[in-house]
Amino acid sequence: MRVFLIIGSVLSCAYVLRKIRKSKMKTENSLFWIFFSGVLVLLGLFPGIADWFAGLLGVQSTVNLVYLVIIFLLVIKIFLQDQKMAQNEARVTYLTQTYAIDRDGEKTDEGTGD
Repeated sequence: MRVFLIIGSVLSCAYVLRKIRKSKMKTENSLFWIFFSGVLVLLGLFPGIADWFAGLLGVQSTVNLVYLVIIFLLVIKIFLQDQKMAQNEARVTYLTQTYAIDRDGEKTDEGTGD
């Protein structure tokens, strides 16, 4: 599992860096994925860290702790993305309404002959 963890983390980090170079990914989003990959590489290279945390938290299997950490971080990421999406939807609704009001005002002005 350690080998897969390290290889997967390095490949995902390389993919994110490639997307940054091609300007297809925002830096703020890429920082999360680089940090996430770094944590997974650390857990793969130094399994004693995961063993220590598993003992500290009372988790019987270190692998379960690794999966728990991965799932927890991804759930947080999804939550934050959902918040951003809700904010963007509110902005789009506001802009659409403002644009419609402005357009309606232009049509009204044209009809009065001003």
